Amino acid sequence: MPFKKGQSGNPAGKAKSTHYKINAEQRDFLRQFLLDNKEKLLKELKKMEGKEFAHYYITLMNYVLPKPATAEIKEVPKLEEFIAMTIEERQNTIEEIRESIHM
Repeated sequence: MPFKKGQSGNPAGKAKSTHYKINAEQRDFLRQFLLDNKEKLLKELKKMEGKEFAHYYITLMNYVLPKPATAEIKEVPKLEEFIAMTIEERQNTIEEIRESIHM
C-alpha cells in the first residue's frame, strides 16, 4: 500500500536516537589520516584559488566549528503583559528567554 503524498509510515518522525553517528574507530581513523596527510593537504590547498578554494575551505570548516543549535524561541509576552507582571514573573520570563537562546 503506497503512502499518500506528504505522509510517511511514521507520523511521529524519526527518533533522535536514530541519527547517523560515526563510531569512535572511524573518527580515530579519519583524525589520523588527516594528521598523516596534513602537509599534502596544505600544499594542494595553496594551489587553489577563488571559488574552488572557498568551497574546500568552507567544507573543512564545517568539520572544525560546532554547528549552531536551532533554538526554539517561545512566544514572548507583549510589552503591556510584561509590564503587568510581578518582578518575579519578569525575572522568570527573562531567564526562560536566556535559556532558550543559550546565553
